[in-house]
Amino acid sequence: MSLEQTLRDNPVIGTLFGEDDLDHFETQPTRFSFVANLPLARVRTIFERLSKVKTLPLLNIDSVPGLTANSDGLEYLQGIGVPGIVTTHTNAVSRAVDLGFLAVQKVFVTDRSNLRRAAATAKSSRAHFIQLMPWPVLPYLSPEFFHVLGPFIASGFVNTEDDITSALRLGAMAVSTSQTELWNFQKHE
Repeated sequence: MSLEQTLRDNPVIGTLFGEDDLDHFETQPTRFSFVANLPLARVRTIFERLSKVKTLPLLNIDSVPGLTANSDGLEYLQGIGVPGIVTTHTNAVSRAVDLGFLAVQKVFVTDRSNLRRAAATAKSSRAHFIQLMPWPVLPYLSPEFFHVLGPFIASGFVNTEDDITSALRLGAMAVSTSQTELWNFQKHE
C-alpha cells in the first residue's frame, strides 16, 4: 500500500508538541505523527520510544533549537533513527529526500498575496507531501491551486471532527492535529 493511500485510510496525524502527551499517544498512536518542540538532546530518546508503537513519526526540524537543517544535521537525525522531517525550508526538503527521509514541506497561506509564492514553493519542492496551513483557508482556495499542491495534509486550527471532515471533503488527504481527542477519528464512508 502506498504512503498516500495509508494516509487516506488513516486521515489523522497526531501532532505531539513536546513530551506532555507522549504517554497518551503511545497507548493509541495514529498511523503517522508529527513531533515538534523537542530539545535536541531528547530527540533520540523520544524517537526510540515512538519506534516501539505503530506510528511513523516525522520531526518538525524547524522547532528543534540547536538543530541546523544542513547535511550534517540531517545525517545526525538519520543516525539516531528519525525516519522523516517536516519543514518550511525547501532546501532542507531536497537534502532530506536525497538522504532517503520521508519529507513534508510546510506551506503557509496567510492571504491571497502569498498564493503564488506558496504554489511556487509546492511546485519546486521535492517533498513527498505538502502540509498546508492553516486549514480554515481551504474553502477560499481554487482547484488550480490544489492541483499545483498535489497530495496535501491540512493543518493548523483542526479542532473538531467537523474540521476534519470538511478538510477531507475539500481535498486534503489527511489532517494533522494536536487535539488528542481527535486522534481516534474514524472516516465515515
